[in-house]
Amino acid sequence: MTQPSIEQLQALEAEIEQTIYSLIDLELEENFPEMNTRFAQLLAKVQAAQLIDYKLDVLVDPQTLATETCTLLQSLIEAKARPQKRQRLLTHRMILKIWLRKNQRFMTEFLPQMF
Repeated sequence: MTQPSIEQLQALEAEIEQTIYSLIDLELEENFPEMNTRFAQLLAKVQAAQLIDYKLDVLVDPQTLATETCTLLQSLIEAKARPQKRQRLLTHRMILKIWLRKNQRFMTEFLPQMF
């Protein structure tokens, strides 16, 4: 398994950052189907970079990566560790909610504007 290059990780970090802003806008618009679609596309790119596997298990130490990538991977770990009802699957929306809560810009810039 080859590790992604520095340039690939920087491009992924920029894409994650851009995606978080678009997802926050979609959250405010309550456009949940589009949120799920964009988030699924982002997770596919994170998987292509070999940071996660198809079961959404994190394959690297998040602390070694840039801020937004680290936050996303930590959110995945936290979402998978949460106790769930037996037949309830881990959904993009669950991961996304944790990610938004962990994201500092969302907490300081966007959340106060919602109220």
